Amino acid sequence: MRRLIGLSLLLALTACAADLRYDLILSVAADGALIGEATVTGIAPGDWTEAVFRLYPAATGADRLALRAVSVDGEMRPWETVEPTVAVVPLSARAGETFSVSFAFEGRVPELEDAGGYGIFARTAHSMTLAQAYPMLAPWKGEWLVEPAFPWGDAVVAPVADYRVIVEVPEGWTVVTSGREMEVGQRLYEAQGDNLREMMIVLLSGYEAQTASLAGVRLRSLAMPGHRTAGAAALAVAYDALQVYQELLGPCPFPELDLVEVPLLGVAGVEYPGLILAGTSYYERYSYERFVFPMIFAHEAAHQWWYAEVGTNQVAEPWADEALATYTSGLYFAAQGRFQEILRYWEDGYRRARIRNREATVASPLSAFPGGEGYGGIVYSGGALFLHEVRTRMGDGAFFQALRRYRDEFRWDIASGGDLLRILEEESPVPLQDLYRRWLGR
Repeated sequence: MRRLIGLSLLLALTACAADLRYDLILSVAADGALIGEATVTGIAPGDWTEAVFRLYPAATGADRLALRAVSVDGEMRPWETVEPTVAVVPLSARAGETFSVSFAFEGRVPELEDAGGYGIFARTAHSMTLAQAYPMLAPWKGEWLVEPAFPWGDAVVAPVADYRVIVEVPEGWTVVTSGREMEVGQRLYEAQGDNLREMMIVLLSGYEAQTASLAGVRLRSLAMPGHRTAGAAALAVAYDALQVYQELLGPCPFPELDLVEVPLLGVAGVEYPGLILAGTSYYERYSYERFVFPMIFAHEAAHQWWYAEVGTNQVAEPWADEALATYTSGLYFAAQGRFQEILRYWEDGYRRARIRNREATVASPLSAFPGGEGYGGIVYSGGALFLHEVRTRMGDGAFFQALRRYRDEFRWDIASGGDLLRILEEESPVPLQDLYRRWLGR
């Protein structure tokens, strides 16, 4: 940790004031060994006798991310490990008071074949994906919101925060993050970002970049040299999708969006604030796969609004952002003259998923999809079909006004599915309750 102490001085120069802030220092070795320091500061929204932090990578192995020391306001404190992904730290902070919790931690980034889950905390010869590679404060909604981490679906439920990060990398590697990154020394990168629900960090070796810009948003596609054509296509899809979404929903929440090709496990793409991971296998099949490939980037780009900006409880109510992101991706296909194609895809996916999982509904929690059975077809495709029926009944004017209002009211917050339904109903000129009952059981 001696090296990290020196990095702390550099990080201190870039600290900023925010309601919640992460100051992170990470050092990553070529063999995946990771050591880090983190200081989380903020204003307690309630009377806290303790704070709950998540160590999400530990869901696939306790040694992948573990605490080594904790201090509160500069004093060393014990902590309780409730289960591998949950650490409870004692503190005393009344509502409105500032708190500061610091951690020393370590872990190991596994090789992809041993990673588990979607392979988002994993390493290969040319990439290291460091999803949630630091202690993350759980949300507070009058009580701590702590959901289980499943091997399928998205586990992160988190408040937004400002981030300042220093990353030390192996020789020959570069860094891509959710924020704005720059090289500040030999094998040393600094990144910073505001209003991020999480800070994604990706290390790359041997990649090529292609760029574009749209209405103040810098787009960057990073792919292996042999996939330059597919990387350019990803950039074009993201550009066109953002153009559609900004017209209908309002400006993109972030000044940058990176599209990063990496090998993934059992998933086509994964969203982060300002960053999209897309599976290498889809780049390899690009020359004859012209439907799912654009779907990846249209869908994950929509998550910049629905997840990164407007948060939800993705474990208890995955439909509230996945259905909305899926339907929003359909707006891209509509602009391409392919809406009937995507509509048939949703209908077929929903029909097949209902055969595989007859108990779950669009509004079911992740726990209702054992092993992920039927999850995508019911929540994503079924949820998109539900929203299409709502839009058809409401009319375009009222429907998109409702989505813009939902975004405005819950920007940088954590909304519920009920919040979305309430706003849709209030903006609708006609009743919607029968659709809610039929699709959501409400």
